[in-house]
Amino acid sequence: MITYRDIEEAYKVVRPVVYKTPLLHSHVLDERTGNEVWFKAENLQRIGAFKIRGAYNKIASLTAEERARGVVAHSSGNHAQGVALAAKLLGTKAVVVMPKNSPRNKVAGTQANGGEVVFCEDSSDDRERVAKQLQEKHNYVLVPPYDDDKIIAGQGTATMEVAQDLRELDYLFVPVGGGGLIAGNAVAAKHLFPGIKVIGVETEPANDCQQSFRKKEIVRINPPNTIADGMRTQAVGKRNFEIILNFVDDMITVTDAQVIEMMKFFVERMKVIVEPTGAVAPAAVFHNVMGLRSKKICAIISGGNVDQAFLKSIL
Repeated sequence: MITYRDIEEAYKVVRPVVYKTPLLHSHVLDERTGNEVWFKAENLQRIGAFKIRGAYNKIASLTAEERARGVVAHSSGNHAQGVALAAKLLGTKAVVVMPKNSPRNKVAGTQANGGEVVFCEDSSDDRERVAKQLQEKHNYVLVPPYDDDKIIAGQGTATMEVAQDLRELDYLFVPVGGGGLIAGNAVAAKHLFPGIKVIGVETEPANDCQQSFRKKEIVRINPPNTIADGMRTQAVGKRNFEIILNFVDDMITVTDAQVIEMMKFFVERMKVIVEPTGAVAPAAVFHNVMGLRSKKICAIISGGNVDQAFLKSIL
């Protein structure tokens, strides 16, 4: 299991490359919820999502021989873009397996950063199968989307930045797909903010981690039908789940409709664009799912790479 020291080391690696993203605030939202709410805006990160943090930390840790072989990854979109950019910056080839139903803008972003895209079927099982075949055939190094210590430590650097701007924090809300973001940031949050509660958030159709959290064992679900494409994973990673059980206080859900309402609020009132997965943790705060009052809260906006046609349709 990673420690806070691993996250500190990761920040030394990624700091020259990533943006220190801002904390966003809305007085209207404070009044609506009865809390002081901040959003860690990773939608304004390079590649439009937090994933560059973990991908760069992982690829930077490879030996010269490993980088010469090239890397392979599988992703519905943001990890794909993160790996493509990190590989480009570090001078190695990146091949990314993406589902056929991946958002077009995420495919285009991956290719624009030099990533070679190989399409597969829509399940996470098929992503992993095709990536493994390419790894074995070409001797690529696998860059996992979440179940990896370097990836987890890299993602945890987001909360290090939160602590640079906020001295106190009662709650941290984090979206959960495969578990890399919440694992790294839960470790960081518990070290930096004594007494903080860390809450994982999924959409209702994609609540595999919530089920796992309740049963204390990993539950695998069928490919979930949710607008949050970053949550279409079927099970949380093993390393991630171990950290979740030790550092996360609760797992909750929101509906797709609540996510859409949050996205609209971001556009109309706060003038920022957030993708569905990025709006999941904020939606739990916006709708005050936990009934909190007079708390200082931060929710992580994990990304802003929303398909333009989808954004137009909800507006």
